[in-house]
Amino acid sequence: MLSRLSRPLQRQSGRQAPLSPGISPNRHICRSVRSSAASSFALDGYKDLCIKRRIAARIRSVGMHGPDPYIELLEADQQEQKKLLATLSIHVSQFFRNPSTYTVLTDRVLPELAQRSRNSSSKLRIWSVGCANGEEPYSLALLCQSLLADEDLLLSIIGTDLSSEALQRAKRGCYEQNRLAAVPKELLQRYFVFRDKHYCLVDKIKMAVRFFHHDILSDQPFYRADLILCRNVLIYFSRRQQQRVLEILAAALPPGGFLVLGRAETLVTSCRQLFRCIDPAERIYQRLDGDEQPLPSLSGQSQG
Repeated sequence: MLSRLSRPLQRQSGRQAPLSPGISPNRHICRSVRSSAASSFALDGYKDLCIKRRIAARIRSVGMHGPDPYIELLEADQQEQKKLLATLSIHVSQFFRNPSTYTVLTDRVLPELAQRSRNSSSKLRIWSVGCANGEEPYSLALLCQSLLADEDLLLSIIGTDLSSEALQRAKRGCYEQNRLAAVPKELLQRYFVFRDKHYCLVDKIKMAVRFFHHDILSDQPFYRADLILCRNVLIYFSRRQQQRVLEILAAALPPGGFLVLGRAETLVTSCRQLFRCIDPAERIYQRLDGDEQPLPSLSGQSQG
């Protein structure tokens, strides 16, 4: 089935306006974001270049040509603060993004984890970090439904993100067609219903995933998972913060648990002793033996 997952989303290329060297993510603009009552978003660990690009895009979208007038707008307009926050925290994804990654999960990772869960009569737990609008955890739910539906296996899938708006969209489970380009036809026909110009997941799949608000940089890990996908999240962080995130994820994985990073990401040197590489091309790693620390519960953090 997954041999069909071969058409990743085609992105349109285009020239962007030059970044203004006057944009400083550690000065007035980010101070306004931090002071927003609606925001607990911490910018300190994010790479300056990533932040500058997104701030520059927001400045262009309101028709301004530099940071100074935009700072005045930002300080006076709470709605613009929210829009900038959404721009800074956006994480664009799609169903079955990078299909070859899901092929490795299908052929090697999930069968091993399923066998381990059966042998121990324990639940198979999967965590999608930075899940945005929910495409990744729902892709995992579709995959597990196809592979493991006939097995007597307890399964728990959660998706976390720091954007409450994105989590609400994820809970609705309705998507435009371009987000489903890599979904196999039989899954599309079986598990989606077309209405109001969107493809909406059936309740069986929606109920298989729970969503929680969680900031991987500042919140404590709260979920013990056998498989963690943290793809295209580390690229926005400084090296110091990448190390912190990887240590948090290592603490959430039992020995033998699996971690999947994005193709442009890798383990920082100080964390390589925590994992062994399973598939270098797909950035899939397995947790080595180590002490397991207790994790806080999920209580009180659900977005629904």
